[in-house]
Amino acid sequence: MIVTFPFEDDPYYSAPPPPSYETSSGAALTMPALSKKYFDLAKSVSGGVFPVGMNRFWHGGVHLKGTKPIRAVADGTIVAYRLDSDYTPSAFDAQVASGAAGSRKPPREFSSSFVLIRHECEVNNGATTIDRYTGAHFYSLYANLMPAKHMHDKPLLPPFLTTGEKLLTVYALRGDEVTVVAVKDDAHRMVKVRVTDINSAKVVEGWVEHLYLDLDPAVPLVESAKVRIGYPISSVYAHHPSERVWRKLDSVRTVSYPVRVGEVIGYAGKTDGPVGVLDDSFHFEIFTAENALVKPMKPLVPAEIKHPAEAHQKYADGTMCDGMGKVWLTRAATLARNITLKGSTALTVSAMQQHPSGSCFLAAVPCGLDGTPPVLDSDLTCFKLFGMDGTVHYAYADEANATADGRSFVRDTWVTLTTDSDWESRGWKSYVDSELNTTDDGFVEDDDEVMLKMLYAANKSSSTLSLDDLHTDGVEAILRCTASQFHTEWDGDRNRKRYIRLNNGKDLSLPKLTDIQFKAFLKDVQQQQFWRDAKVCVDGVSSPDMQLLTDRMSVKNWHFHPIGFLAQMRECLTADAGLSEEAFELEIRQNWVIGLKYIDWRLEQLESWANANAPLPEAPLPRPTIVREYATLHTIHNVTHSDFWSNFEYWFGVTPNDIVRPETQHGSLAAAPAGFHVYKYLKGMREFFQHISMQRVVKGALGFQAGAWVFPGMYTGKNLAPVRSGFKMEYINIGCQYAPYFKKFNVRDPVDQNRMEVQLHEVAHLENTAHAKDQKIELEMTVPDPEKYNTDTAYGAMRARILAEFTPNLALANAENIAFFIESSKNER
Repeated sequence: MIVTFPFEDDPYYSAPPPPSYETSSGAALTMPALSKKYFDLAKSVSGGVFPVGMNRFWHGGVHLKGTKPIRAVADGTIVAYRLDSDYTPSAFDAQVASGAAGSRKPPREFSSSFVLIRHECEVNNGATTIDRYTGAHFYSLYANLMPAKHMHDKPLLPPFLTTGEKLLTVYALRGDEVTVVAVKDDAHRMVKVRVTDINSAKVVEGWVEHLYLDLDPAVPLVESAKVRIGYPISSVYAHHPSERVWRKLDSVRTVSYPVRVGEVIGYAGKTDGPVGVLDDSFHFEIFTAENALVKPMKPLVPAEIKHPAEAHQKYADGTMCDGMGKVWLTRAATLARNITLKGSTALTVSAMQQHPSGSCFLAAVPCGLDGTPPVLDSDLTCFKLFGMDGTVHYAYADEANATADGRSFVRDTWVTLTTDSDWESRGWKSYVDSELNTTDDGFVEDDDEVMLKMLYAANKSSSTLSLDDLHTDGVEAILRCTASQFHTEWDGDRNRKRYIRLNNGKDLSLPKLTDIQFKAFLKDVQQQQFWRDAKVCVDGVSSPDMQLLTDRMSVKNWHFHPIGFLAQMRECLTADAGLSEEAFELEIRQNWVIGLKYIDWRLEQLESWANANAPLPEAPLPRPTIVREYATLHTIHNVTHSDFWSNFEYWFGVTPNDIVRPETQHGSLAAAPAGFHVYKYLKGMREFFQHISMQRVVKGALGFQAGAWVFPGMYTGKNLAPVRSGFKMEYINIGCQYAPYFKKFNVRDPVDQNRMEVQLHEVAHLENTAHAKDQKIELEMTVPDPEKYNTDTAYGAMRARILAEFTPNLALANAENIAFFIESSKNER
């Protein structure tokens, strides 16, 4: 899941990006810069304070100000909305004005427009079948949005609101060809295409964003042009946003409308502040039914992350969370940099480096004193920590072993660790309203006491504190990591009780409204509330069938500081420390398109072997001789070849005509030409690359040496119907971890391990493709093995090549060899 901030306007959202993407403004900023930008923005808008507003009532979100389009912060489903035709004059202001002699000031205006999006980020790292909370389920709310009348002349309009009531359903896959029907060159970057449904053959015409097409930025789009889809689609827009076919206005509507991260959903309207109405501002909120993200966890221990792909962290109640991602120190520690704790005389005081609590590392792998995995679990006394800058650090896994070491300068060289999932150890605090307030209405009796409790809980102290201090850096640092449970302000069923202090005069700090004024005030409030009409359901999915939960959410739910929530989610979900999330997704999507092209190219070359009983073609002459390097020279040079036959023989050890029996996870396949087996593999791989979506790629397991893995899984909803061949796309989950040592895909790279190879490798494991193994190298005792490759798993180009030299039947069913063979086509054009 890609998570961003609501005002970000980055080239990612109107792909293809310019060559300067990584230095572009907006979402390509570093996380600290983005977080500061938005925290400063929230602090600058008076009145919209979390979790207690300036009026001393509970407030579930923050107010943000800006004139840019507001964008969805993550992929999700719009479940409810309201779009007003125009701003509404305040009934309360009208009452106040009518009682003021000579008053000519017009009443304030407000907007009841809102969009509510449900987000389900459900992942499973395959470590266990035990029922556990593995997703980040939440709602994002965008309220007080601009009415339709004032959006009319915007150059970039929200497609959801301006393209009609319904999407046109049509299923098409990556690589499918569409015809351009109309081109409209404006800020929406959309084109009308003619699409053929893959299942029904029905032809549909509608508008899609450029993001979903495989376009060459240097080639202008023209009518009647044939282009390929770069990302699977399940629907197209019936109208272009500039046609302004508005959805139904002035009432709360429930829908089920898919929305992608970064999609424009509206513009800021007006909010109230201490000095009156603030234009170009809106209310932003994050809430959940349960507080599953903030609950006590146990520290990581070596035995639980011995096998990174199966790693997880345990909650204090014994259940397990998702263990994927980076790790943080939960205590300050002195670490040994680039030198193990034993076996090196270079370990001195100068090699030690202090790290504060909260320091982040790409991964932690348990090890022995010499940095290598020992035979016995009891000898896993140390952690090998991989720094964000490529450095490696070593530390003991507990205080007892550090003390027993005996050397004074390593006495503090021990760590306690937590993962992305552990929000509490990383600073989050949770409170229910009964802990912070003695009453059961929306008013906070003693706001100072509420804030002091939060400060004390975070080990801070303050002798004096008021709501004015909510905008100071010290208190803001606490509030940004706060989750509070209280009655949502968007529920209108108990408004009179919620705001009764404005009418009974029992609190001298609040104005006392007359009965008529109070009634008008409640009318204004209720106009903006939607909870009952929106039928808000519990967030999350059921287990094991992973269906969306449909029980109604309680009106007393959990509210997270929305900017703090996005900042941490964005950091936790970062798949690569060297790329922004948007850059990562762009690269993955681009690699899928490239991978599909290379697979298609290989299938064209292998067409002569599509029938195992057809006459076999003759090998082209002349052709380079493929040298069995390790068998004779005892070294591997990774020779680059520029023709199909040579690459086939180099990576599989046989020619396409040789009769073989590959040893797959299905077992030994029937004897047939090698070209026939590979052709069948690639047919399945093409279907996978046509279907695959970002939802099916998740961040790698704890410990980036895990690389990537494949496992069966179910997904929320059914995003795309499978092609008629019966390829069970909905039931396949692929997890790829893209660590720093996986280079970007580049046509000029030598044949070596990179992101493209990782994807191809994992897809080759699937049952509908090659059902390949991660084979082990098997060398006879008489074969010289200077590099000690025997019994190694054939990972990487060198080992894959050795496997091809000595055991072609294994190489033909090794995921690594299949991936390198496909990728080597880049050298043939």
